[in-house]
Amino acid sequence: MPLPSCSNHFSNCISAASRRAGHLSPQARPPHSSTIHSSSGRSGCSEAGRNSSVKYSQTRVHMEGADDLLQPEELGEDQPVLPAVLTPKASAVRAVKKNDWALRSVLKVFVVKVDPNYAQPWQKCPQRSSSGSAFVLDTEQRIIITNAHVVANAVTVYVRRPGNPKKWRSQVLCMGKQSDLALLTVPEDAFWGDDLRPLVFLKEVPELQGPISVAGYPVGGDSLSITKGIVSRVSMVRYSQSGRLLGIQIDAAINPGNSGGPAFADMQGGKVAGVAFSKNVSSSTDNIGYIIPYPIVEHFLSEYRTAGAYQGVCSPGFYTQPMENPAQQQYLKVPEGASGCVVVKLEPSTEAAQHLQVADVILEVEGTPIAADESVQFRDDERVDYSHVISLKHVGDDLNLKILRQGEVGKAVQTRAGVRGGSCVAVPA
Repeated sequence: MPLPSCSNHFSNCISAASRRAGHLSPQARPPHSSTIHSSSGRSGCSEAGRNSSVKYSQTRVHMEGADDLLQPEELGEDQPVLPAVLTPKASAVRAVKKNDWALRSVLKVFVVKVDPNYAQPWQKCPQRSSSGSAFVLDTEQRIIITNAHVVANAVTVYVRRPGNPKKWRSQVLCMGKQSDLALLTVPEDAFWGDDLRPLVFLKEVPELQGPISVAGYPVGGDSLSITKGIVSRVSMVRYSQSGRLLGIQIDAAINPGNSGGPAFADMQGGKVAGVAFSKNVSSSTDNIGYIIPYPIVEHFLSEYRTAGAYQGVCSPGFYTQPMENPAQQQYLKVPEGASGCVVVKLEPSTEAAQHLQVADVILEVEGTPIAADESVQFRDDERVDYSHVISLKHVGDDLNLKILRQGEVGKAVQTRAGVRGGSCVAVPA
């Protein structure tokens, strides 16, 4: 039985495939394309011929894609046969490797700890292991900084550099639970190689919406992790052991294991805006993390440099409350245009009780006016609680207060920070 002629069908197949693939006309096709067409164009075909037409169209599409690359005969003898698009990628990779020196200073901390058992004080909790982050602060004095809660109650502490499988035994130099900071060191000389460089803190608190990159070793993997965000807010934050201290809120992801790692304001320059230490874990909030800013870190470091230990955050020995109620202001005879906070309680065991009285109105602290909501000017359009000014004081520093007592503005009361019962109080100058 003679086979039906399908030359028209074959031509239609070729035309449709050519239109779908964006083929050129026979006159405009490259030489190798027209050769393939002539070798495949036959007048008669069977079912296998139809399949070959489909194969032809698929082969033709592949060849059209390959035409975008330069052929060896179109290049000079000394030119490499490489796509030009790879060159900028290689340059970008080289640039990243050139500027990642700061990431080499970010360490992973391995801790074995034994926590006290507060329910049964005669015994301790079972031994457990945890991990955190840290970074190199000073290569000459061999100082590493991390969070206090990372190494609290530690039995052994090891650190590991990125890309290096070896863990190095480290020692805790100083711990400040009030500011949640701790200093470590590694005694071995081999750890402090030439490629290990210290990171530098920014001397000022970064502005709102400033870029932040948090580096560390959070849960989810064993290698270094980097998350990016911005500065969302600067306010007083409750730390682990003390009252509220200055903190920076960011929206970069902070997870367990990030604690103690740096929050870069400029990663290429190795400039750090703060130390990652906590996050808001409420089910109704998202992307609220906190880092410890430079003023708190500098207070901790200066204590270690001068005293060899951290002596704590100063407390003035008195308690106050806001004075926003107009009736309360009238009762305390506050002049029009004046503002401040009212003393509601004094610590009787402190010297501050000898200088202040209940119902005294504190108008200024260190020459900075206090608003009726107990806030002071921090920066343009930013205010923080006046306790921030006192928290930056050291033991033995003078503290100047301007008070209003029974409607009369008294002279500035000068006190000096001292230590009573392990806390800082106000004593006579």
